[in-house]
Amino acid sequence: MNTTRIQYKIEDGVGTLLLVAPEGKPPTLDAAVMDELEQCIAKLRAEAPRIVLVRSASDRFFCVGANLNVLQNTDEQTIVPWVMQGHRVFNMLEDLPMPVVAVVEGYAMGGGLELAMACDLIFASESAKLAQSEAGLGFIPGWGGTRRLTGRIGVPKAKYYYYSGKMIGATKAVEIGLIDFAGSKEDLDAELFGFTEAVVGNNTNALSQFKTILNNQERAARDENAAVEAFRSINCLQDSDTKQRLHDFLTKKGKKQ
Repeated sequence: MNTTRIQYKIEDGVGTLLLVAPEGKPPTLDAAVMDELEQCIAKLRAEAPRIVLVRSASDRFFCVGANLNVLQNTDEQTIVPWVMQGHRVFNMLEDLPMPVVAVVEGYAMGGGLELAMACDLIFASESAKLAQSEAGLGFIPGWGGTRRLTGRIGVPKAKYYYYSGKMIGATKAVEIGLIDFAGSKEDLDAELFGFTEAVVGNNTNALSQFKTILNNQERAARDENAAVEAFRSINCLQDSDTKQRLHDFLTKKGKKQ
């Protein structure tokens, strides 16, 4: 297995999407992983568990975004399909009719943070570190990150953390509203158990109707955001500095392998 896989299960009314990376590697995303994620999300909609958890098999990494294969093959022609695929899959996740919780342990960066933000809630261990880090390579968030990051922490803070690319620790992330809970591994497990138990005990239709109302309020803005991010991503790839940054990054990674 040389790429991240998605493991899927439903047990006692709880659905789980588990990102499983090759041994010693962080979970990453490419077209095949996104296809697999899309298929699993469709199964969740059809089988309708009461709650869904999105998590990683690793306690060091949640997901660090696009993998090297994607970056090596990204250009002005491939970027739009890649951006639109991410929007389609993450919007499907956001639109699931039941509560969806991202369980973040370790690093959630770039597209990995966008994956977490497509969930209703983000619960994290105290070891979690999050960043919208695309500017370091000359990119913008391409899977709804511009909209979802702003929605969670507001425009000024979104600008601060995107402009700087600063890593955000779990405690700070709770303080600014990026995540909804942070604690020790034991506290995280307890919070997750208590919240899941409460959700399972509530009326499924009422929860679905509430979520649908909230999501519908911004659907037009979400659809427009996909086109804007795709267009701006082309602009980024046409920039000579981005091309150089990407070349330098891939060269550095190649030397390490």
